[in-house]
Amino acid sequence: MSTFHDDTGTHESPMNLTGHPVVDDHHEKVGTVSDVLYDDSGEPRWAIVDPGVMRPEKFVPVEGSYLTTEGELVIPYLKDQVKHSPKAPRDHVLDSRTEGMLEEHYEVGRDN
Repeated sequence: MSTFHDDTGTHESPMNLTGHPVVDDHHEKVGTVSDVLYDDSGEPRWAIVDPGVMRPEKFVPVEGSYLTTEGELVIPYLKDQVKHSPKAPRDHVLDSRTEGMLEEHYEVGRDN
């Protein structure tokens, strides 16, 4: 189950995360959401974050994140932790091996 919530007051669907700036909980810019992967129930599970020019996109769990009134997606992970996570492939397809590595890296699980 996803713990994503929207505190913008607009009740924007979490499916509209693409394009939102991403910041860590210290408000350091991490990048911009370029894509979102969903679980079997249609809940957002992984955001693909583009950290900028000449840097590879990264998977970031959506769980525990929230949108601010300014439209920033605040994630409960430090920028450095995202920087050292496995790279997202160009096609944004997440295989089970990479998902396991990501779950270990971010300390999240399938049933969280």
